[in-house]
Amino acid sequence: MREAIDAGELGRVGFIEANFRTSARSSSPPRCGAGTRTRAGGPLSQLAIHHFDVVHYLGGEIVEASSMASKLSPVGAEVDDQSMTLIRFADGKIGYVGASWTSPGIFAVRVFGSQGLMHFEIDFGTWGTPSELHKTSTLYIQRGKDGYAKREELTIPESDMFRAELEMFAESCRTGKPNELTAHNGNVAVAVVYAALRSIEKNGQAVRIADVLSEAHARVAERISHVA
Repeated sequence: MREAIDAGELGRVGFIEANFRTSARSSSPPRCGAGTRTRAGGPLSQLAIHHFDVVHYLGGEIVEASSMASKLSPVGAEVDDQSMTLIRFADGKIGYVGASWTSPGIFAVRVFGSQGLMHFEIDFGTWGTPSELHKTSTLYIQRGKDGYAKREELTIPESDMFRAELEMFAESCRTGKPNELTAHNGNVAVAVVYAALRSIEKNGQAVRIADVLSEAHARVAERISHVA
């Protein structure tokens, strides 16, 4: 998707949407910190955070987020278990990330451009065997010049995302050189989670990502000064 965007195959991208949902939390109480009020976040901090990273990678700088959430858990989760977050990018395009603990599993991303769109979806049946994901997952492009009803199925390269991440991390440890998985990427994803949670508290008011990061930097600087 990133290669198609960079090559201009989709034209000007105006909208990105992503969904990460699982029913794993609908049959038993959450055992992770994301499901308790002391470490609140729910599907935002467990699921949506991954797609905040994805849309940041595909869409570039995120300037603000607004979110709404609801609690429909049949097993007594202490926090909201549904969330919808709207995102505004620095270049004007917008995006949406949905996360839920109470629906069948899905991990999907779709990018809309002026000349076409691309869709990627992971088959949750092979989620536990990442080296097999490429065999049954879906990737297609719809090009405007051929009519939007026509879909061209694309081959997904063979890979193992978890092993690839670990090898990249090990290589950075060995050489001391950074790679595309940077601390900044992680900080932005976490900042969008905090912005979304703050937005929920403010009834959907948009929250600037720069403000969240600036406040975090100030807190870290204060802690360092106290230690010193």
